[in-house]
Amino acid sequence: MPNQSGQTRVTQLDGLRGIAALVVIACHLLSTLPGIGDVVFDDRSAPLNTGEMWAVFSPLHLLWNGTPAVHVFFVLSGFVLILPFTREGAATRWATYYAKRLLRLYLPAWAALAVAVALIVIIPRTLSPLQSSWADMYVVDPSLARVAKDSLLLLGASTINTPLWTLRWEVLFSLLLPVYVFLALRWRRFWHLKLGVVVALAAVGAVQHIDWLIYLPIFAIGAILGAERDRIRELTQSWPRVVWLPVTAAGLVLANAEWFSPAKPVDGVEVLVTVGATLLVLVFLLCGSAKRLGDTAVAQWLGRISFSLYLVHLPIILAGVTLLRSVSLPLALAVSAVASFAVAELFYRFVEQPAQRLSMAAGRAVEERLGGCDRAQTPAEPSTAPTAGTTSSGADLCRTRQSVS
Repeated sequence: MPNQSGQTRVTQLDGLRGIAALVVIACHLLSTLPGIGDVVFDDRSAPLNTGEMWAVFSPLHLLWNGTPAVHVFFVLSGFVLILPFTREGAATRWATYYAKRLLRLYLPAWAALAVAVALIVIIPRTLSPLQSSWADMYVVDPSLARVAKDSLLLLGASTINTPLWTLRWEVLFSLLLPVYVFLALRWRRFWHLKLGVVVALAAVGAVQHIDWLIYLPIFAIGAILGAERDRIRELTQSWPRVVWLPVTAAGLVLANAEWFSPAKPVDGVEVLVTVGATLLVLVFLLCGSAKRLGDTAVAQWLGRISFSLYLVHLPIILAGVTLLRSVSLPLALAVSAVASFAVAELFYRFVEQPAQRLSMAAGRAVEERLGGCDRAQTPAEPSTAPTAGTTSSGADLCRTRQSVS
């Protein structure tokens, strides 16, 4: 139902975000296993048994491939943050936007970093042949210098709580949002050409291994899709339902392009993952069957806690594995998974939601300080809910809203 501002929730994209967060959790759980984790971390030619081969080098990898999930987070962030600026007569007081946005990103991130440090102090991570080399990589001393660097977000993340790496790009995108708004809302007739240019830039970044040129264009893809959602809907509304099957298949195949075979993937494969993630977002936006999947109760719950889940799950998994691996690694993973969901629900209630309320209060305070809303009205920013991701990234996972046509 539309709200008073003329907007309505695109609830199925909340569900997609939740599904993507679940994939990231599965990725980190399976990566702790010797064999699978060794292949994922540093040696694609490491020996695997038959079951592990199927898990890694078959379409089953889609169920726990964290990379495309993070790309989905970034596309969704671009889509979500552009929407308020597409309303008729929308104006912006950027100081208010920055006050709200940065608090919504930094406060939960700092709390998650504190949780990770506390867990390392209580259950110090150690090397072990009972876990993968990937898990060994996270053995770290949570020194003050590392914590201080990680808390800035813009300098990346150490292995204290690695999913925070995606927030570097979320923060940069958020700081650069005026540029994205300008590009997304100008030259509207050439939206398809703008998409082509952005994908080409991402391809250059992938081939040249330039991180900012890989990730920042993904947000631009989401912003262009958000600005042109009505046009895209009109173009696809007459498509027969059967068309969405090959579109979905193409999205899934491209998203998993890095794991077609044990051979080293070609340079630039990341752009294929980006295209696959974009197709999946479009499927959930426009295809009735995908919409219903995204609107299921489980997907909606996962979407609600997804940002919190993304931020806290890895330190919990590593603590659980360290504590229980000598008893049973599968048991350690099961306990860690249950604990991750439970802690994420609590984190959402007692950290993320209060951070949202504080950010809104800060936004109102800035607005009042600058003279109220009579001179300019700031578009309401969708509330943060993960980036893929992180998670992100991780990724900042935001509640999605869409203007009513």
